[in-house]
Amino acid sequence: MQEPKINAVEMVRGIREAHYEKTKNLSTEDKIAFFREQARALHAELGLPEEIQSTSARAAQGRR
Repeated sequence: MQEPKINAVEMVRGIREAHYEKTKNLSTEDKIAFFREQARALHAELGLPEEIQSTSARAAQGRR
């Protein structure tokens, strides 16, 4: 049985285009809120704790 071929470049371009269309008219603050909500929803779907923070968020708080 042949495995389905995945075109990763095409997939990433599609995701980026979809995000652009959803956020193109948003302010910077609204874009940040959009992506934070997307991350929160993914964490919930994967059963990860909500307190997981990005490296940049920890750095802004003076933590590593």
